[in-house]
Amino acid sequence: CSGTPPDPMPGYDNDKDYCTIPPLPLPGYLAYVYDNTGDRLFSHYNKTPPLGECKGDCDNDDDCIGDLKCFHRSRTEAVPGCLSGDSTFGQDTSRRDYCYRGATSSPTLSTSPTQLSNSTCAPTPAVSPSPTGPATYIPGQNTLVEADLSLSTGLRAEVIAVSGQRVALSSGQVSAEPFHGKPDGAAVFVDECGGGWTYVSNSEKGDSSKYTGGVGALYFNARNEVIGYKMIQKKTRRNCSGGRTWWATWLTCEEVSGGGVYEVEPKNNNPSIKRKTLLGQNGRNGGAYEGVAYDNRFPDDVNFRPKFFLTEDAPKGPLERFQPSLQALADAKASGDYSNLLHIDPDGTAQTDYLVITPDTGINTQGTFIWTASLRDGRRNARAYFRNCEGIDVRNGMLYMTCKVDKLLFILDLDAMTYTQSSTIKGAFNDQPDQIASITGVNGDILYFCEDGIKGGESGRSGSGVHARDATGQGYTILQDESEKIKGETTGLAFSPDRKLMIVAYQHEGRIYKIWREDGRPFGGQMLDIRYHSAPDNIFAFAE
Repeated sequence: CSGTPPDPMPGYDNDKDYCTIPPLPLPGYLAYVYDNTGDRLFSHYNKTPPLGECKGDCDNDDDCIGDLKCFHRSRTEAVPGCLSGDSTFGQDTSRRDYCYRGATSSPTLSTSPTQLSNSTCAPTPAVSPSPTGPATYIPGQNTLVEADLSLSTGLRAEVIAVSGQRVALSSGQVSAEPFHGKPDGAAVFVDECGGGWTYVSNSEKGDSSKYTGGVGALYFNARNEVIGYKMIQKKTRRNCSGGRTWWATWLTCEEVSGGGVYEVEPKNNNPSIKRKTLLGQNGRNGGAYEGVAYDNRFPDDVNFRPKFFLTEDAPKGPLERFQPSLQALADAKASGDYSNLLHIDPDGTAQTDYLVITPDTGINTQGTFIWTASLRDGRRNARAYFRNCEGIDVRNGMLYMTCKVDKLLFILDLDAMTYTQSSTIKGAFNDQPDQIASITGVNGDILYFCEDGIKGGESGRSGSGVHARDATGQGYTILQDESEKIKGETTGLAFSPDRKLMIVAYQHEGRIYKIWREDGRPFGGQMLDIRYHSAPDNIFAFAE
């Protein structure tokens, strides 16, 4: 009996209660359907042993169908091969045990005190064989309009998620939670057992006092089908961009005054628990943080210390460089557990400093730089040379950073301590083919990146899309908003592990698109996690 009727119900009366049928448990999600006293939830579903995979409550292996085993829990530990459902449906109940497809020995339980994630994934479905027909993808030759996008020849597009709507799953059912609002920065993570993967996506909702942002996760199987969605981080504010770690977690940044940087597991089952890192906290009291990237080129070199870089979208927002505690790093390497690396400083050796650039005399597009411990100097330098920086990425010892106020791309050589800057008004890497080649190689691959919009993007006018350059410097429009039907910026660009799907978000409409090649082949090339800021005469504009 519920005061909320099923959707839709004409003539609904707010003063009356209605009998409703509880939703069926979603395949692959935990479902508490039985206990020893009889009926518990889902009375229209099988509620007596033997129980199927991810169903509970079981007491022993005999309560489970066939070769399934009973996974015993003390609280809400992750059940191998199962996803945690929305608690409002009672699908995952503390201290209840669930049937799972177990190994011959009991799996090791996670000992993390804060966030728990699934350690295994569902059985991998068969994957289609590689295509043998001719290649049909022609980057930049926009000949098809589909799902409100102008697409390069040989591409197809489909909307797979929309803000405020439940996500359609390959099972024919829908997600327990609606997709989050204002999707922003994103990344892809491969499942531990191979085959499946996760697309994590920030939600830029909220403000300094409204904790309505967070991080959502779309789950895919090996056939690149959506099999689940849930929020993995809640109670945060304006989660803009972020970055991944080399131990496969997501760093999500709050772009508000006093914001923080939080670490999230891609399959986190406790979204209300927040794990704030040390990034952006050394004497700064938080900030309007944007993106994170790391440099860990030489993990086996005892003399090389990994570094994390953090941008801040503010007129005096410095570029921060954070180096973890030496003791925490040694402990993480010895144990293989990096979950505390960005959270503790047991020996007081964690170090935070800030970028200070010095242009060459008479040439303001190149120069040298240093790192300083002075936050004041870092802010002054940012105000003078690189205001409101957003996108950031690190490749092969080179740091790439875009700054929107002056529409600039900075490229820092982290070893030589030199930099160059260029305008992004005519696209990122304009007149810099050597930089493209340094990332993609010279074998014809292209570099993909997002854009704020040919006619202003962030102001809500048309033109946002995904663009690319090749090693010769040639620019391509891969896909683009058609006729102002989708407004705002593109963000969250990522590829599936097999590179057969491109995923991108249009933030204003809250749409997540999947893009694929009609010929069935994977996308070549590389992706850089930056955005550029264009003008109406952009060379990429609506390729003919």
